[in-house]
Parts: sequence; C-alpha cells; structure tokens
Amino acid sequence: MRKFDPNLAWLAAVLAATLLAPPLVAQDEEEEAPADEVSEVIVVTAQKREQELQEVPISVQAFTGEALQEANMRDLNEVITLVPGASEELSNNVGLRRYQIRGIGQALGDPTVGYYFDDAAFFVFGQNFAPMGRSFDLERIEVLRGPQSTLYGNGSMGGTVRMITRSPDYGGFGASLRGGYSSTDGGGNGSYVDAAVNIPLGSKAGLRVVASTEDTAGYQLLATTGDEEFGAGDVTNYRAIFDTTPNDRFNLRLMFAGNEADQEGGTLLSALDPPTTTSASAGDYTLGEYELATGSFTISFGGASLTSTTTQIDATDEVQVGLPFPLSPSGFLDIFAQTSGDALNHETRLVSQNDSPFQWLVGVYYSETDALAISSIDPPVFPDSTADRGSESLSLFGEVSYAFLDDRLVALAGLRSFEDDRSVYSSAFSTQLEPATFDSVNPRFNLALDASEQANYYLNIAKGFRSGSFNSPDTCALHVLGGLPCSVAVDSDELWSYELGAKYILSGGRLLIDVAPYFQDWKDTRQAVPVFGLFLDYQIGDSELYGVDLALDYRPASVSGLSFQFSTNWNQSEFTNINPTFAAATGARNGDRLPFVPAWTGTVSASYAWALGDTWAGQAFLGLSHIDDQLGQFGPGASADTRDLLRARFGFSSERFGIHLFGNNLLGEDGAIYANSGRGPTIYTQDHPRQIGVELSLDF
Repeated sequence: MRKFDPNLAWLAAVLAATLLAPPLVAQDEEEEAPADEVSEVIVVTAQKREQELQEVPISVQAFTGEALQEANMRDLNEVITLVPGASEELSNNVGLRRYQIRGIGQALGDPTVGYYFDDAAFFVFGQNFAPMGRSFDLERIEVLRGPQSTLYGNGSMGGTVRMITRSPDYGGFGASLRGGYSSTDGGGNGSYVDAAVNIPLGSKAGLRVVASTEDTAGYQLLATTGDEEFGAGDVTNYRAIFDTTPNDRFNLRLMFAGNEADQEGGTLLSALDPPTTTSASAGDYTLGEYELATGSFTISFGGASLTSTTTQIDATDEVQVGLPFPLSPSGFLDIFAQTSGDALNHETRLVSQNDSPFQWLVGVYYSETDALAISSIDPPVFPDSTADRGSESLSLFGEVSYAFLDDRLVALAGLRSFEDDRSVYSSAFSTQLEPATFDSVNPRFNLALDASEQANYYLNIAKGFRSGSFNSPDTCALHVLGGLPCSVAVDSDELWSYELGAKYILSGGRLLIDVAPYFQDWKDTRQAVPVFGLFLDYQIGDSELYGVDLALDYRPASVSGLSFQFSTNWNQSEFTNINPTFAAATGARNGDRLPFVPAWTGTVSASYAWALGDTWAGQAFLGLSHIDDQLGQFGPGASADTRDLLRARFGFSSERFGIHLFGNNLLGEDGAIYANSGRGPTIYTQDHPRQIGVELSLDF
C-alpha cells in the first residue's frame, strides 16, 4: 500500500483551487479594462505559426525585449532565473552555460534543451552548452517547457528556448546606445556597451546591426598568487540582419551572428575556506566562441506558406579545471578540454494558412556536423587525446489538427521520424569506434478546449528523444580505475510527457493565470558521472518526474502603471529502476533525487511606471527569484545550495535619454550553483556577488 504523501495532497488542493475557482469568478466579470491597464498581448511562434500566448495549448513562457530591459536581464542566464522549472545546471565560465527544464538535463551527450535563433537550430554534435544569448535588441525570448521533439527534434527532450531577433524597420533610420558601469562586492568593476543601428534600404528592405561588449568583474581568490579579483572576463556579441519583402508573398532574411567569451581560468571553485579558484594557471582562455550564418525565405501562396532555413555554425568551447594534486609541482591536477565543430542545419516546412477547421504542417530537417575534441591532463596521467566526431541526421515531421464545436475544440496529432548516423575516432588508443545509427518515431497528441472568453484548457501528450553518444576510451579507462564499469557506446534515451493545462484571462484582462501539472517517464536515463574531474556518459536506469507550473500576471485597476508577476514550479524527481552495477559503485539507490533538479523554483516581481510631465517617465522594478537546493553530480558531499536572488532597477527616461540604477544579487548570496565531488575533491560554482551599477541610454 502506497504511503500518504502530504506533498501530493497539497498539490491536489492547489490544482483544484486554480482550475475551478477562476471560471466561477469569471461568471461575474463582463466589463473590460482600458487598454493601458490590461496585460500585454504577446504573439509567439512556438508552434511554427503565429498565436497569442494565452491561446497556445502547451506550456510556454515569453519575455518581450522591453520587459527584459525593464528587469535588467542582460543575457539568457539571467532570463532562466525567471522561468519556473528551469535552472542552471553548470556554469564553467562566462561563456559556457547549461540548463535543465522540468528536471530533464545532463552534462554529456546531446543537449536536453534545444536552442534556436529565430528558426535557426543551434546544434553541433559534441557540444551541449547554450549559446551566449544577449537580450539587448531582441524581440522576445520564448521558453517551451516539456518535450518538443515533434516540431523541434533531437535535443528538445526537456524543452526549447527560442531567441527571436528584432527585424529591420523599413520605415526610417534609428539607433540605440546603452552603457553601464558596476561594482562587485569583494571583487573588481565591470562595464558594458550595447549598440543597435537600423538602416532602411528603400521601402522594402532594411539592415539592422547589433553589437555588445562586456567586461565582467573578477571576484575569485587565485591560490597560486593570492589575487582576490581573479576570474575577470570579457564577452563580445554581434549580429547583422538583412531583411526584404519585395511583395506581400515573399520575404528573404539573412543573418550573421557571433559571440566570443574570454576569461582568466574558469569559475569552478574549491571547497576551501576561503574558496579559491581551482585553475592552476592565470592565463586567458577562449571559453565560448561561435559564428552563425543563416538564410531563410518564406513564400505565401494558395492557403499555405513555405519556409526554408539553412544555417552554418562554427563553434568552439574550452574548459580548464584544476583539482588539488599533491604530487604535481603546481599542487594541481590540471585538466584541459577543447571541442571545436561545425554544423550545417537545414529545415523546410509547409504550413497551412486558411480559415478551414482542418490545419496541417509538414517539414523536413537535415543536419550534418563534424567536431574535434582535444583533452590533456597535466601531469600526464594519460596521454593527450583527440576524438573526431561525425553525425548526419534526417527527420520528417508533420502535424494535423481539426476544429470541432465552432472551433472551440481542437484535436491535434503530430509525428516526427528521426534517423542519425554517428561515428567517432579516438587517438588516445588509436581506436575507430564502431559507427552507430540511432532512430526514433516521436508522436504528439493535443486536445485544446476554448471553454469561454476567459478560460482555455488543454491536454498534451508527447514523446521526447535524444541520440546516443560515445565515451572516449581514455575516459573509460580512468573510470574503470575508479571502480565503475564503462561502455564506450551509449544508447539513446527517451521520455514520455503527460500534461494538463489551463489558461485564464480574468478581471477584464488585468489578471492572467497559467497552470500546468505534468508527469514525465524517462527511460534509460543518462547522466554524467565524474571520476577525478573527467565525466562518463552513463545510462543509470529509469526515472520519473512530476510537478506543476503556475504563473500569474496582475495589473490592479486602482494604480495605473503597476503590475505584479508571480511564477513557481514544484517538481519531484526520483530514480525508479537504477542500474545495479552503478548502484554498487556509487551508492545510488531507487528513490534518490536526480542531480540538478530543485524541488521548488519561483519568482515574484513588481514593476511600476509613471509619468513625469509631458516628456519624462519613471520606472521601478523589484524581483526575487528562489531556487531550492539540488543534489550535485554523483559523489558524497556534492550539493548545490538554496538561493534567493534579489534584483532591482530604478530610473528615469524620455523619448531619447535614460538613466537607471540597478542592483543584482542584492542579498549577497554566495551559495553553490553547481557541485561535483567526482568521488574526489569537491568543486563548485557560485553566483556573481552583489553588484551595484548605473546605466545610461540614448535613442535616436
């Protein structure tokens, strides 16, 4: 007999109140609020067609560029703190970040979260870090929770993040300039400059150029020199977009974008008191670099539109980790790894555009990628190694839907077939690994009910999939020494997700409520298992995750310009069928939580805007994000701390000028974000210390 779980009882009560109470309240609501007092209507393209956010029958959170600027959210890493159920898994440095959504994450193999610039997939075999996405001059960021494998394919097993760029304006010249300066508690000073220029090229074409550069403050103690401001870095980000619409049936868009991040050492710290950086060298490293070129066109004709997007990516990431090692002259075992790769990704899709109750979408996706991984250890416990990796994949996908009951009930079915041929050659032991083919068929079923003008409900069932991978023979050898059997070839894993959702528009548009309970069944769960600083991609067994997302947006009628936002996620995770060999070697057991999965995440914020005469206005923002404690990667004593991150922004602006004060991590949290003992010395990363700064802006 299953024991009574008070968490489940609490969850059931919350869901009952959230699902049932709003429609009852809405029965007495007829009067609409004035347009300037209702929540902003955001249009998204999460399902490959334009839809209002509150009408999308999946769990989606969207942030406009203006909202991100208001909250001083400068990059994707800061945006993730606003997403319930999402959190940072790893931050090696200013250029390499990795995230999980609803507990689906892992350090090795393909990413479990898909990343997109507009329609361009950011995917290179062997690299699973998120691109450094700056929020300046973006149109919006969309975060899709739950598996999106039908429309977005391999790498979107846990969710998808889409960074939608701002299109050129054909109507006239414009430019924006932002500059900021900040001081870090216990560290150095930082600064940034953002610039955007819009150039019309006639009445049917335009060019938009955006560039950002940031110097980040160092705040680490370097053990070898005593430098207390070690770890300073700089990040450069740029993109240029050409867009033309010669007629109402054709659009062409070309984009070139890039990013480079350099930093002294990395951000991994030892668990000493005071904590010190684990890097043995004070040199600069190019820790995250990519160039992306993409071209896309859309042709509209006879009740459908054809969109074709081709993307070329060149990307490099580097990681250096130093572990205490008394036998080394420096006192560290220094581990260096670099992966450089290129990818050609292409998608063509045909989408219906008509008023028929029957709607459809079909498409094809092709990806070809090559990567070279280099690793070395000093002192040389093992010889330097290289691994040549190759992948060629093809997907066919489609969705059909039909609307019943005067378009109030929509039933949808989708399918994606996927095949991926992969190969790896490792130089460490002159080994040509056996090529492997991974394939999968991934369905999705969705039922959406437009119950009233105030309430929408949906049921979404979807399968997620990720290709298999390979462990390098030298890493396997080290893990065998550490007592863990190793397999060079790693099979694919898959996930089934079951989600109910409700979306409400209440109080005449002043109050928005989204709630989505879910259950996820993850088969052949893969996790990164560390030994002596090196990681093994290991299939641990099966796992289950269940929880609920809840979000509210409220604009009170009594105070114009004031708004409140609240969002939270409750997520329970556990291993259910753990590999006995792995359990014997690590002590892991069925019922253990998954690494890097906080039970609670949430954010609450308030913003206020008011007029100051005819030309100036004031703005204020205050937001608090909460991330529960998390287990670190397998090993005793490895855990990440509970953190509460408070941020604020206050200032004044006119049509052309602006000045704002801002503060990040105002509570001075210094707990661990990521922790790893590797069955050896514990290392971790922490939040950037308290930061106070000022920003000046100019628009013309």
